[in-house]
Amino acid sequence: MKLFFRKNSNRIGIKTLVLLALGLVAIMNGFENTGMLLLLTSIYLILIILFLEVAFLRKRSSWLKHYKKGLLMLLCIAIITGFFEAYPNNMLIKFILSELLIFLCVYTYFEFRNRNNIHEGGSIIKRWGLLRFCFRMFFIAVTVLLIVTVINEYSFLEGILDTYYFILLFGFLIDILVDHINTTVRLKNEQTQAELLHLRSQLNPHFFFNTLNNLYGLTIKNSKQAPEVILKLSEMMRYTIYQGEKRSVTMKNEITYLENYIELHKIRYKKSVLIAFNHAIDETLTIAPLLFINLLENAFKHGVDTLEEDAFVKINLTNDAKVIYFSIENNFDETEKNQAKGIGLTNLKRRLSLLYPKKHTLEFIRQSNIYNVTLKISL
Repeated sequence: MKLFFRKNSNRIGIKTLVLLALGLVAIMNGFENTGMLLLLTSIYLILIILFLEVAFLRKRSSWLKHYKKGLLMLLCIAIITGFFEAYPNNMLIKFILSELLIFLCVYTYFEFRNRNNIHEGGSIIKRWGLLRFCFRMFFIAVTVLLIVTVINEYSFLEGILDTYYFILLFGFLIDILVDHINTTVRLKNEQTQAELLHLRSQLNPHFFFNTLNNLYGLTIKNSKQAPEVILKLSEMMRYTIYQGEKRSVTMKNEITYLENYIELHKIRYKKSVLIAFNHAIDETLTIAPLLFINLLENAFKHGVDTLEEDAFVKINLTNDAKVIYFSIENNFDETEKNQAKGIGLTNLKRRLSLLYPKKHTLEFIRQSNIYNVTLKISL
């Protein structure tokens, strides 16, 4: 570590001597402002050497990771000042160099302001893009120069700048508007994704809690079907964990998931239950995962489980050119007290509103002891 500091100090020491010599030469040749800036830069480097060599100061040297930016800034100002002093009557050179100086100052300000913000996405050029960065810096530089020319009554420069300034202003306002719209859309998308993840985190424990209850009942009875239930459950958990986090899955995978759920319940029931699952659908279609399981689960929980005999669940999954149709019909015991529906159906409605806004309908129809649910999703 000491060797590292020593090498850095030696390199900076050589640069300091060179800048001191250049500063003195500039002052001796009449470039006083340039010479003073070069001397100031050499003093800046001496300060850096002190923070590298002195143990007491070394503990407070975290700012040194930015020292190269400061050095570059001082050298650019010195070079631009040198051009000013070398060509005092050439207003075109002054104009161009003033633009570059203001450009550099604004860039340094933005970089310094965001130096510790790791969430900003790195350099300002990477975040804005090169074209937008150059346009914004140029607009700021022209604004400053226009103010300076008005104050100092540089009428010829004022005439040139006035011609293009309002065109630049109009473009700048459009740029700000587009940036605001993009930011608003991005934040809305991020909020939507965060809410969907939260809803999924509620969905999975809700479903598996009920399934584990069923498995517990089988193990209490030492049922030989318990291993098969465990196997089915593991397949469903694998699907939920790995496929449930995706934005979309194929209908084939979703159908397999529903069939596993149905088979699990067939194993559990000792009574006669009619379960019919018709899926005349294009299995290559894609859809958001785990949209149908809540409706199927409710059909068993509030339908089949309430009846001692003649229970049925009829499931239909079809599609046409524009819509996917999913419907479930089941009977139930009308004498049973209505139970709380829990979070499953509420989550489903919210997920549909986020994933398929204005592109879905969810209808519930109750006739006597028959309950029918239809979900339509536009492709």
